[in-house]
Amino acid sequence: MAKTKELDPRTKVYRALSEITEKYHFAPLSEGPTANHVIPKNLVFMALTYLLDKNHLLVGEPGWGKTTGAKILASKLSGLPYDLYDALEIRGHPQLYQEKIVARPHYGRLATGDESIIWQGSFGLSVIMIDEANRLPLDSQDVILQGIDTGRWNYLNHSLYEGKKPTFATMNERTGNHENGFLPALKDRLDIVTEQVPLSTLLMFNLDEARLAVSRDLCNPQYVDTALSALSKEYGAFTKALNAKPIDGHLTAEEKASVQKEINGMDMTKNGNDAMLFLQTFAAEINFSNRYGSKRVSDPISDETHDMNYAGICVKHSFSPRSMMGAMAYAKALAWFLQQDVSIDHVRYVLPYIIAHKADFTDDYKNKNGNSSRLEGDNESIELAKRLVQEVTKRYADCIQPMKNFIARIQARNLTSADLASIRAGNQYDHPLMQDMIRQYQAPEKAFFE
Repeated sequence: MAKTKELDPRTKVYRALSEITEKYHFAPLSEGPTANHVIPKNLVFMALTYLLDKNHLLVGEPGWGKTTGAKILASKLSGLPYDLYDALEIRGHPQLYQEKIVARPHYGRLATGDESIIWQGSFGLSVIMIDEANRLPLDSQDVILQGIDTGRWNYLNHSLYEGKKPTFATMNERTGNHENGFLPALKDRLDIVTEQVPLSTLLMFNLDEARLAVSRDLCNPQYVDTALSALSKEYGAFTKALNAKPIDGHLTAEEKASVQKEINGMDMTKNGNDAMLFLQTFAAEINFSNRYGSKRVSDPISDETHDMNYAGICVKHSFSPRSMMGAMAYAKALAWFLQQDVSIDHVRYVLPYIIAHKADFTDDYKNKNGNSSRLEGDNESIELAKRLVQEVTKRYADCIQPMKNFIARIQARNLTSADLASIRAGNQYDHPLMQDMIRQYQAPEKAFFE
């Protein structure tokens, strides 16, 4: 009997997403980054988060399927049942402290003088789920910050390393009382945001059928009972029980690692280096001020004419390197998903979703753009982020594209005497990216200790 051909990882991802959209979760279609591509954008971004082991913020009104969608996707790609993720998700609550998140003492052994603990099962899963994360106490957010950033969880004198896991955190647009917001450091580590929007009225009445399909195909109560029974006794027995993956069509750990290797190896400098140059252009506009040098949240908004022409005037702070690295990772992953070379189109497509939840837009920028008709019906923060990226795109075409040969000579440290004379005279090179490159060119090359 002929052996069934094993599917490659990308085909497995395609099939999983197709099955989700057809049976379990009604993800709306959107235009892709390049022509002739229509994709379920939010679901694709969630899949990329899983593949990259990144942290994903899901926002939207209560009850529209943020956490449900994340658990469905996690189940299909990881092979663990939906109801296990449902049982072990971290549910945000103002009184949820460290023991409920990380570990608890093993009370039976504690009575004998043995300081033994039982780790909670949430971070032993393939994906960490945090529902209403912004309602967590700030000290609990500190605990989660360390765990999702390093993969290491600490309690009392014990430490457990689980490795970096993809994390999905949800936030309701209407939070009610006891909403703590996010620690700035935790928000910085949430790599991407997407909004779960209300379903089409044509699909709304199919939800019962979808829930039944999830219960029938993606749940396994006996498996969950066995795993939780093992967890109540010993964490090692729990993780051993998770070795079996009852949901068909999932990626193996080896397949996921191979996908990550492929994505990491993709070249951002193809297609005329525009993908990387555009990202550098955006970062330079946001993070540098002609008046103050580096952009700092403690400085007032510059009213200098030069600064008024660039994106930094629209937000109250700079963005850490994590945002730019996240944009690179998601642009590469999206190109991998679409079987394309990385281009400026992929960077421009993902960038608004990388910055929207982190951008503290100025009141002037909100007043200027907030009441306009929204481009794709997004919430305010994503809409403003898209408009900001559009503005930088125009300046990139006007200012940076004509100077690409000059930029190449800067990067090769091969400027002519005429170039240096123009730099000294301040001619043509006033864009923040050009100024940053020139500063680096003129910096001493000698080692600090010689």
